[in-house]
Amino acid sequence: MSDLIVISILTGGKSSRMGFKNKSFLKVQDKTFIELLLDQLRILDHEIIINVNDDEEKYSKFGFEIVADKIKGRKGPLAGLHSIMSLYKQSNKNIWFAMLPTDAPLINLNLFKEFENIPTKNKNSYIAKINGKTEPMFSFWSINSFEKLDRILNLNDGYKIMKFAEEIGFEYLNIEKENKLEFFNINNIEDYNFFKSSY
Repeated sequence: MSDLIVISILTGGKSSRMGFKNKSFLKVQDKTFIELLLDQLRILDHEIIINVNDDEEKYSKFGFEIVADKIKGRKGPLAGLHSIMSLYKQSNKNIWFAMLPTDAPLINLNLFKEFENIPTKNKNSYIAKINGKTEPMFSFWSINSFEKLDRILNLNDGYKIMKFAEEIGFEYLNIEKENKLEFFNINNIEDYNFFKSSY
């Protein structure tokens, strides 16, 4: 039986380096970042859930389930992942959560193929290594890690993704970019201008 994959789009960051603008709704040509990302992910036929801490009404038009951080205090990407995982904590299915950020609007769907092609998933996390660089915001997490994540976030103000991955056991997924904009994370106005000029 194939694993159930829930795509977890994280949009809840502060965006301080972008003047606190919501990066989901930055535009390139006539599409917002969130629209570009969703256009690619829809073809995968996986469930999609969006973690949202601001502008909830703007996301509702896309028709996907929306969930805010369950543990308040802006505790980072793992808090967003935790909130989506919490919707499934009573499930007895083998569920994996694909973490993706809204501010990297172009991805390579080989990320999912590489994960799905792992014959025996004996780790609790799989972290992308893209062109040799570790990129923990592109990663897969087992529902089996939820209880530990819940404890950690309730005891800490924030937690590094790789620290948690090391504690629960992880392996890398090796991915090669097919063009320079794949997995390109837009952190500031310089990144945004580069992305728009290269798109």
